Amino acid sequence: MNIKEYRDPAQNIVSWAAMAEGVTEFLSTATYSPDNLIIATEEKLKVMRRIINQDKTFWGRFQNWFNGEKPDRILVDGGMLIQLFDVSKQTCPYTLTPSHQYTLPYSDLYELYREILLVLAPEKAVKLDTES
Repeated sequence: MNIKEYRDPAQNIVSWAAMAEGVTEFLSTATYSPDNLIIATEEKLKVMRRIINQDKTFWGRFQNWFNGEKPDRILVDGGMLIQLFDVSKQTCPYTLTPSHQYTLPYSDLYELYREILLVLAPEKAVKLDTES
C-alpha cells in the first residue's frame, strides 16, 4: 500500500479558496453509509479509469495535465480511507487524518474496494470475480 498525503500547490493563495478548503475538510470527515461507501468508491475508480484511458493519447495527456490529473495516483479523503480500512477489517500501515487528503495508486484503491465488497455486498464481489 502506497499512500501519500496530498499537498495542494495552490494552498498558499489567499482568496475564496480558503473557504472552499474549509468546506472540503468538513466534508472529508463525514462518514458514509455502507451503500454510499461502495458507491463513492466505485465513482472514484470510474474517474480514475477515465484518466488512465485519456492518458493513452496526446490530447488526453494534455487534458490530464491541464486539469492536474495524474494517471498513476487517485485523490481520496482521509475520512473515506479510514472507513475503507475499518470496513474491510484491515490495518492501515500509515497514520491517517480524516480531514487530510491522500493519493494512492488505482490498484490499492481497487483492492480496498474488493475487500469492502466481500464484507458489505458479497454478491457484488462474486460478480466482480466472474467479470475479471
